Amino acid sequence: MELWDTHLHTSFSGDCEVSPSEMISAARERGLSGIIITDHLDWDYFKSPGMFDLDIPEYINTIGTLRKESQNTDFKIGMGIELGLQEHLSAKHEALLKEYDFDQVIGSIHQVDEMDPYYEDFYKGRDIYDAYEDYLSAAIVNLSLFPKIDTLGHLDYASRYGIRYFGKEKGALRYEDHRASIDKILMFLIESDICLEVNTGAFRSGMDEPNPSYRILSRYYEMGGRAITLGGDAHHTEHIALEFENVIKCLKEIGFKEYRIYRSRKPITLPL
Repeated sequence: MELWDTHLHTSFSGDCEVSPSEMISAARERGLSGIIITDHLDWDYFKSPGMFDLDIPEYINTIGTLRKESQNTDFKIGMGIELGLQEHLSAKHEALLKEYDFDQVIGSIHQVDEMDPYYEDFYKGRDIYDAYEDYLSAAIVNLSLFPKIDTLGHLDYASRYGIRYFGKEKGALRYEDHRASIDKILMFLIESDICLEVNTGAFRSGMDEPNPSYRILSRYYEMGGRAITLGGDAHHTEHIALEFENVIKCLKEIGFKEYRIYRSRKPITLPL
């Protein structure tokens, strides 16, 4: 099986201190066929301005050099980006993707009303149901404004941190509780041919399933969704392709037979 991790970070991201070369070496040692480095670009990150700005020219130069060094090996390196979607940034993101060439673009919701669900203040003044509905609504709005992405990152990202503040039982984001909002997102992805990312970074946050949950992944499959990407969302070398073996087994049990990687924004389908 040709196995890729299509979501990982390096020291070009404001929340990672591991160099690109270290990440690449660790991925090769892990036995992967390839990786797509997808460092953060979250313009207007209100909690800490500038933290997730990305030095794009230097990023492209550095990753490009590392790609050339490995081009004659059996290990491949893709250069992607993870965009933090916000309503007012749609035009700016569109201009960015016209100016620069990436292999894969992840669109993620990291902020809602100038608050990141990573922090407890996101949940103050509202119950967990309303907090999650606000998060899912933001995903719907941002997808409709900027559908020019390849995969939607960690659909239920907020639940990673909801369990931190409310506990695993109360903090779980259950499909049945948010059926209408989740179905709307899944249908948009299917109709727009945008992948649903299976993000195993959830496991390092103490969750027992990936983001999104197997229930949501099953619903996606029931609705006709087949396009998925696999990402460990690693910020440390030990989290590259985290729990991929077990997650792939569960994906097969749901019915998935393949996943996608992207090269020059073009999908390549690989068997699970």
